[in-house]
Amino acid sequence: MKNGRKKWGYVLSLALAAGLTLSACSGSCSSSQKSGSALAATQQLTMTTTADLPTLDYTQATDTQSTNTLEMVNSGLTRMHDGKVAWDLAKGAPSVSADKKTYTFTLRNGIKWSDGKPVKAQDFVYGWQHENDPKSKPAYNFLYASASIKNAAKVQNPKDPMYGKYKNLGIQAIGNNKVRITFDKPAPPFFLSLLSTPGFFPQREDFVKKQGKQFAQGPENLLYNGPFKLAKWNHGSGWTYVKNNDFWNAKNIHLTKVTVKVVKEEATRVNLYKTGASDTIESLSGDYTDPMKKSNPKEVHHGLTSITRFLYVNQKTNKNLRNLYLRRAISEAIDRQAFVNRLMKNGSVPSHFAVPKDFVKGPDGNDFRSAAPDGYTTDNTKQAQSDWAKAKKELGIRSLHLTLLTQDGDQLKNWDQYLASQIEAKLKGIHIQINQQPFANFLQLQSEFKFDLSYGGWAPDYQDPMTYLDMFTTGHPQNFSGWSDKSYDKLITDAQNQANVSTRWDDMQKAEKILIEQAGIIPLNQDGQVWVQKPYVKGLQYPIYGPTVDFTGAYIVKH
Repeated sequence: MKNGRKKWGYVLSLALAAGLTLSACSGSCSSSQKSGSALAATQQLTMTTTADLPTLDYTQATDTQSTNTLEMVNSGLTRMHDGKVAWDLAKGAPSVSADKKTYTFTLRNGIKWSDGKPVKAQDFVYGWQHENDPKSKPAYNFLYASASIKNAAKVQNPKDPMYGKYKNLGIQAIGNNKVRITFDKPAPPFFLSLLSTPGFFPQREDFVKKQGKQFAQGPENLLYNGPFKLAKWNHGSGWTYVKNNDFWNAKNIHLTKVTVKVVKEEATRVNLYKTGASDTIESLSGDYTDPMKKSNPKEVHHGLTSITRFLYVNQKTNKNLRNLYLRRAISEAIDRQAFVNRLMKNGSVPSHFAVPKDFVKGPDGNDFRSAAPDGYTTDNTKQAQSDWAKAKKELGIRSLHLTLLTQDGDQLKNWDQYLASQIEAKLKGIHIQINQQPFANFLQLQSEFKFDLSYGGWAPDYQDPMTYLDMFTTGHPQNFSGWSDKSYDKLITDAQNQANVSTRWDDMQKAEKILIEQAGIIPLNQDGQVWVQKPYVKGLQYPIYGPTVDFTGAYIVKH
């Protein structure tokens, strides 16, 4: 997921064994609530964020801002909460066939849409089929094929006779309250976590068709069945959630209102927090972290995230960037340690890898990064200059002009300037033009390959290394480098079809090595996060996987 998502390696066996249910107070609840601190009479939270919602159309949501909002206002069969898979609209664990190719879920009793009509099994069937209907122009349905949902790969392949025949997808309604899912091969270990993402949520056919082009354009153009409803959406300035009293677990949702303000300037976000106009800042940069630690030490929190950042290197429309020496030179020229120490100052760590640290463990019990803790390349100015010389000779050039496409915002402006200056200073003759764009424009230009280098970020859709790796295969819709390598493609395909978990793990580690050494992307860092929140805000989560910010367990104590 662009600039955000996250998740779980062995959720399948763990969740089926534990029979987890969603609760607003589990292992992550603060000691204050557990010890009986009184709730405030007003359960309202105000926060600031850096970007507007690009879309709330399930078929078009590819970024964390959009998907996080959809996860707060709607529900799927499962929900990620407190780092675990919880049963949401599903009543409990599915029945699973002996060959693990068929899962049958039973829905909870009495679950409703916000207009009072019941959520039915057929709503899941329509939602999944709608996500795989070419007429919907789906932007993120590749996850169905990644999960080996029956016929998904064929339905999505324009060259296959089954292309567009979404009714052949492996999902059916058994009456009103049972959803049966079938697979081309045994369900992958990350499947249950995947069901918590908006692309697998139910949608109601009559409502979607009635709304037509207005669907998801405003709060009134959506239906809700999750913890909250969207009350307002002022495009460009913010949006407001209100508690959904018809949510099946509403008794455990404390916040009655969440106001989100879009404020791009960090100084303004900090000022709003200090004056009490906001209760939390979801991300604080290095320039403000140290002063905040001095002035509000007990309100500053930090942790490592599962977001990895990198540069896409456009080899689709820029023939010069197809040169391996050039791509390597650009990567080797960047001092990543200085980047995270001087600019980010939020616990981020330099990366020469695609799959983050502390994200998921393999069959041997070791972290995926254990095979190459620091990745596969290094920052090396002399090597960068040597490779740049080789690139110039092979390409027959003396200088090169490149554009760097990024989102707007003052933090990114500083980061962009650092990256550009590193490349220009160490690789004489390369000139970088920075092109900062509002988030929606940025996504559009990136998808059209109207850039040379593009600032990318990825948060996982499920807790497995494959969520970071399969998107760089040839022709993948998220492969904005346009990079292609047959050996890489084969290793990913082998891993996707491999029943032996150890061999599968080895294949993915070998594939990542090729991706980095061939500079299919230029990795930069794994994100840390520093956030601040008022002492009276409890239970607010920024999980390593799941919603990027989770309000479902949050509450306000008397103050």
